[in-house]
Amino acid sequence: MKSSEITPYLGINLWNWVKGLGPECLGLPGKIKELGFTSIELPMTESHVSPQLEQEVLESGLKVTLCASLTKGKDLSSFDSEERKAAFQYLTEILKTGEKLHASLLCGALYTGGGKCHYLPDDERKREWELAVEGIRRLAPIASECGIELALEPLNHFRTSVCNTSGQVLKMVDDIGELNVGLHYDMFHACLEELDFMQSLENALKSGKLFHIHAVSNNRGTPGEGLLPWADIFNMIRRYQYDGCITMETFAYGSLDSSYFRVFGTPDEQAKIGIACMKKYF
Repeated sequence: MKSSEITPYLGINLWNWVKGLGPECLGLPGKIKELGFTSIELPMTESHVSPQLEQEVLESGLKVTLCASLTKGKDLSSFDSEERKAAFQYLTEILKTGEKLHASLLCGALYTGGGKCHYLPDDERKREWELAVEGIRRLAPIASECGIELALEPLNHFRTSVCNTSGQVLKMVDDIGELNVGLHYDMFHACLEELDFMQSLENALKSGKLFHIHAVSNNRGTPGEGLLPWADIFNMIRRYQYDGCITMETFAYGSLDSSYFRVFGTPDEQAKIGIACMKKYF
């Protein structure tokens, strides 16, 4: 790597070790730093963190990002006003928590929630889209006040019917029109939805609106494993001088998207494989 190159932050989500925020998270910020990561991502299964975890995160000196967990009943694009209200309240609380943690970014499918998948007539689909745009547009100035960017993540079609590809999210970002709203590119979801993985990644990098990357294999494994062409991927990211976070989003056994069988190593082993792979390129 040439000294003139921009170096992204190399991160990992706590989901690699835990099912969500709780006492079991204590000690992980220090471990993550010792393993060689330069950023940490908190899975916001709760909208607040304990004082002890807050202290550990701040003392680690790691760059901080947050990942939303919009469960059933919290959905900015829902036709139900109570679900929209619950989502907005949750996301606002997360942003306030992020401000205390000096977080730089909140990522995830912020525009939807609850695993919503449905077919809609054109007029209702348009309304759903407009509700998502309106909700994020209302959230953007709050995020700005907290010093936080919003990165919208396309999810595969088993998880949502609102935005499945990076192109769709970039269209939504354009419609929202706020400077602190951009794209969150997740490689696992891209494997399932993009017609051309490498072209979609390059389009994202060229857009000027790529705010966050989740480096995940096709089977939810770590960078360096699975079917993805990691050398081509990371060399392209280097070529475009992306300077945000490249964050592992693997899952502890029994958590959100983990395998039903122990097909991977221990969480510590996964973290070591991932950081070793990423450090070959950055």
